[in-house]
Amino acid sequence: MTAVWVLVVFGFVAHTIMSAMYQLVPNSQSRPLRFPFLSYLVFSLSLICSLLFYAKQFYYAGYIYALASLIFSLHMVVSIKNWQPITVKFLGLAVFYFLLSSVFLMLSEIGYLPLPLAVHTLTLGLMLNAVMGVQLAWIPMLYMEPLNVKYGKYLFYLSLLALPPFLLSFYTLNYRLTAYLSILPLTVVAYFLWIIYSVFSGRRMPKEIPLVVRYFILAMIFLPFGMLLGSLMASENLVSFVVRIHVDLLVYGFTAITIMGGIAHLYPRIIYGWKQSEGVSIQELVDEPLLRKLLPFVPVSVAWMVFCDAMGDFLLHISTLPYAVLWTLFFKAVLLKPFLKRKVST
Repeated sequence: MTAVWVLVVFGFVAHTIMSAMYQLVPNSQSRPLRFPFLSYLVFSLSLICSLLFYAKQFYYAGYIYALASLIFSLHMVVSIKNWQPITVKFLGLAVFYFLLSSVFLMLSEIGYLPLPLAVHTLTLGLMLNAVMGVQLAWIPMLYMEPLNVKYGKYLFYLSLLALPPFLLSFYTLNYRLTAYLSILPLTVVAYFLWIIYSVFSGRRMPKEIPLVVRYFILAMIFLPFGMLLGSLMASENLVSFVVRIHVDLLVYGFTAITIMGGIAHLYPRIIYGWKQSEGVSIQELVDEPLLRKLLPFVPVSVAWMVFCDAMGDFLLHISTLPYAVLWTLFFKAVLLKPFLKRKVST
C-alpha cells in the first residue's frame, strides 16, 4: 500500500500539477517560459523517477525526485515576474510546498523524517493550494461571474498561516496533536468552499453550470468528508481500513476528479494550439457527450471503492474495477480523442 500511495501522490498528482503549471504560468504572465530546455530536463528526470517508483526503488528515486523538483521550482520562479494575481500567489506557494515535499520524501527514505509528513506536505501544500488558486480563477470565468478578490486574498493568507502548524504535527507522529490541529486546514477548506458557493449564490437568474465546473463541484463534495475522516482517524488512532477510505475520498475522490476537470479543460486547448493550422476546433478535440455520461458514474465508482475497502476480504481485489473503467473511458474522451479525430480526418 505504501508503494501505491507514493505512486499516486508523488507520481500521478505531482506530475499532473507540474504539467498544468507549465501551461498556467506562461498564460498568467502573457509570455513564454524562460529557458524552455529546463522543462525537458525536468520531464526526463520525472520519467526516471516514475520508473524507479514502479520498481519500488524509492531510495534512489527520492534523490532524483528532489533534483527534479528543485529545477522545476527554480524554473517557475524565474518565469514569474508579476506576482499580483491571486492565482499566481497560490501557485507560487504550491511550488514552495512541492519542493519541501520532495526533500521530505528523500529524507523519509533515509530515515530522518516520517513518510506521512512528505505525503501531506504534497497533498495539502501543493495540491490544495494549486486547486484553490486555479479554481478561484477558472470557476468564475467559466461560469461568467465575478469573484470577490478580497476573499481570495484572505484565503491565501489563511492558508499561509494555517497549514504549517498542521503539517509539523506529522513530524512528531503525535496523532492526537494532529487531530487537534486539523481544525486549521478544515477552516481553510470551509472558507474556500464558502467562496465558491458565493459565486453561484450571487446570481439571481438560474444558469447552466459548465461541464468542467460540474466535475470541480463534484470533487469538492469528497473534500470535507475525507478531511473529517482523517481528523477522526487521528483522534482515535484508527488505522487499517480507515486509512484506505481516507485515501479513497481525498486522493481518488477529490484530487483525481478535480484533475479530471482540469485535464478536460486544459488538454484540448493545448492540442488546439498545436493543431489549429489543420482547421480543427476545440469542441472537436474532446468527446463532451461521453464526459457528460461519465459524470454520474464518478460518485458511484468512488462509493464502490469505499464500500469494498471498508468490507475488506475478497472485495479488496475488485474495489477499483469500476474506477479503472471510468478512467479508461475518460482517457478515450479527452486524451485520445484528438488523435482519433486526426485519424478519421485523414
